[in-house]
Amino acid sequence: MIPPTLIRGGTVCLPDGPAPVDVLLEDGRIAAVGEALAAPAAAEVIDAGGLWLLPGMTDLHVHLDDRIGPWVLADTWTTGSAAALVEGITTLGGFVTQGPHETLAAAVDRAAAKAAGRSHCDYFWHLTPTRFDRAGWEEIAAQLRRGFRTFKFYTTYREAGLYTSYRELAEILKRLRDTGARSLVHCEDEDVLDEAANLHRATGSARDHALRRPVLAELTAVLQLIDIAAATGAPVHVVHVSTGAAAAAIARARERAPVTAETAPHYLFLDETLLKRADGYRWLCTPPLRPAAEASALRRAALVVAVDLFATDHCAYRRADKETGLRGLAWAPYGVAGVGALVPLVYRAFGDCPETGLPELAKYLALRPAQVAGLYPRKGAIQPGADADVVLVDGSGPERPIRSSVADTWETYPGMTTRLAVRAVWRRGRLVAGDGALLEPDAPGGECLCLK
Repeated sequence: MIPPTLIRGGTVCLPDGPAPVDVLLEDGRIAAVGEALAAPAAAEVIDAGGLWLLPGMTDLHVHLDDRIGPWVLADTWTTGSAAALVEGITTLGGFVTQGPHETLAAAVDRAAAKAAGRSHCDYFWHLTPTRFDRAGWEEIAAQLRRGFRTFKFYTTYREAGLYTSYRELAEILKRLRDTGARSLVHCEDEDVLDEAANLHRATGSARDHALRRPVLAELTAVLQLIDIAAATGAPVHVVHVSTGAAAAAIARARERAPVTAETAPHYLFLDETLLKRADGYRWLCTPPLRPAAEASALRRAALVVAVDLFATDHCAYRRADKETGLRGLAWAPYGVAGVGALVPLVYRAFGDCPETGLPELAKYLALRPAQVAGLYPRKGAIQPGADADVVLVDGSGPERPIRSSVADTWETYPGMTTRLAVRAVWRRGRLVAGDGALLEPDAPGGECLCLK
């Protein structure tokens, strides 16, 4: 039994705007929010005057403890969630992909076994089913009954067996529309990619990857998806938007289609000049880093609400595995670390200022991800009845380096620093981290949110 905690005087983002209030955590939930709350017997009282109290944040898009092609990812659920929790991320959204010879239930059980008892954050998964015959749809219905609310589909990766044509995607979304589920979609047009690959033969440079996966591929697929969402009425979420053009198209479409979108910090703060370096393979990811002008356009679009939230697409590989990129694109693993950098970099995107940046963290990293994932109002806001996931932060702390991962992987943002200090993190009412350290490193207490 966790004793109650009363956090006094922290600035909280309320519906009418930020204000200093008291927040009572009791029995794993937020029991009350208000002024001059009475402390229950045996409650621990925390003075948060001068600090901000944010909702626990969510990274909607992480890849942990998985194998992609021949490579095993660098981060397990334990290391990935550790890097997240100390930065105030209390919930993670991972992925389950049905293999070519397994049932969807077996794929879920395989993923669940890797995460159970090992995650410091609460967690859930997005499902990628690969069978859509009668038996496949019966399996999908069974997973919906278990509590899954999000799916993931791809308009590319034909050779990996993940490709979904636009016609197939329309049929799938039509069938999912009335279930309450939302579909995440990786948008790159396969025909555009094939044409670009024919035009740009691989030379061994990491920049070849950017030339072979052009801006047009993302924009074409996004426009097709918008039309499908408008025609079916099925809610869709575009993952890792990497171009200003695609972000602008999504913003224009919101009145006619139920579409949301995310972008990742590496598309805001990095550009393809890194791919021209001798060690450019360290920044290979899909979609690729874009030209500097495109990154600037995406930053401008993101700051005027062209994207709904930020997520990392955290997909970290061991340093030695990334080094295989020296042999050429065909041998390179694609993905970068990011979960530990998400909170400080989004804070930087909104000016590194408490009054402007911290309310945006509450919106873009807590409220909206919870809404897209179907977790709100349990997650995503400081309000009575919600899980007691709260984060005490100082927006003007001492400068410190940004660290994307605690695993053996290359740092995605070398040399970047932040003054955002995470003083304390509560997960469902238990104080679990503070000042960059886990308080119970050997006792991960994260719960699965999608298996009834």
